[in-house]
Amino acid sequence: MENVPNYTPEELNRLLEKAQREAQAALDRLSPEERAQAERRAKEMIEADAKERQKLIDEAAAVAAGAQPAKAPRFCASCGAPAGSGKFCAYCGSPLERGQ
Repeated sequence: MENVPNYTPEELNRLLEKAQREAQAALDRLSPEERAQAERRAKEMIEADAKERQKLIDEAAAVAAGAQPAKAPRFCASCGAPAGSGKFCAYCGSPLERGQ
């Protein structure tokens, strides 16, 4: 793969720590109501991810057992996130194309 940075473990740890500090600073700027809303939304996204991941695992197991999956998984054309059954991406809000 071209243009992919090759970070050392130490560099990755520094980047992770920086991202964690920035995320905490952003959370600290939120009002209690905004923070509660953000936490609810994050929980919803984590639960949706877990369901989608389990669905993919189940479909992979079915294929491995010789069955055909019901339909191919959908992904957002804008951000690449797994797309649920809704009309808009849960991550970036972009409209999801029909027939994906």
